[in-house]
Amino acid sequence: MAFFRTGSIMLTLVATVTGTLAFSEAYGADEEPGAARLTWRRSYKQACDEARQRRRPILVKITATWCGPCRQMQQLTFTDERVRRRLRRDFVLLEVDADEHPELVADFKVQSYPTTLVVSHDLNVVKRMSGFQSANDLVNVLELVRVKDAPDEEGDSDDSEAVSALAVANPSYGFDGFCLASLLDDNKLRKGDAQFGVEYRGQTICFHTDELRKRFMANPERYWPVANGQCLVSSRDGQQVAAGDPRVGVIWRGKLWFFSDRETQQRFLQQPYSYAGSL
Repeated sequence: MAFFRTGSIMLTLVATVTGTLAFSEAYGADEEPGAARLTWRRSYKQACDEARQRRRPILVKITATWCGPCRQMQQLTFTDERVRRRLRRDFVLLEVDADEHPELVADFKVQSYPTTLVVSHDLNVVKRMSGFQSANDLVNVLELVRVKDAPDEEGDSDDSEAVSALAVANPSYGFDGFCLASLLDDNKLRKGDAQFGVEYRGQTICFHTDELRKRFMANPERYWPVANGQCLVSSRDGQQVAAGDPRVGVIWRGKLWFFSDRETQQRFLQQPYSYAGSL
């Protein structure tokens, strides 16, 4: 078993009996302390009413009790003081249990869990984040959502004429901006840089270095994930087709395979041939 550290994430490379290399993140955070808990609304109507009244955007967290990455995000991302401070100051917070509110999941066109949305106070989705988001990733997004003259958390917002200026200028990159060449060649989960981006199959694919970009361009099909990055386990098991997450991927038969969560990844590892078929 080999370990690689990239940024603040510890990656574990696991070799299975099938010769599959699986990426997994090692976590060691405690549950969020009670004194520092964020206040999550459970009612969509309540959150919308409050957002309109206070003229604040809504941070929507769509989770499921059985979802491992959802629990990891709760334990790691939402306990980060930078995240908590920003959320308490600038957002109305809404938590949606996917099993309890399937109609909201359908309305928001959710394809994988967790899904995190930024919704303006006039109820337009201005940012969508699929899969696990680290504290650094989430803070970077929240910094792009500027809230001007928002009332203090303890202040009275009844007389406030606060104006929310949503400036989400971050374009959508393929595979959440992760570098495919770094994953396949270096066994490292790294974010790509937009300056080393290329357009391929209608998506902007970013790479960690120009050298990795050149490797991809020399043979893009070698690096392109199986099934265009969709989770084959979900579709083969009769579930809704879900986008795969590069954080939950394996290298098998020299190709990248992405899965919607740890559970589907483990099901694949147990019997890869049954899911791979003739691919």
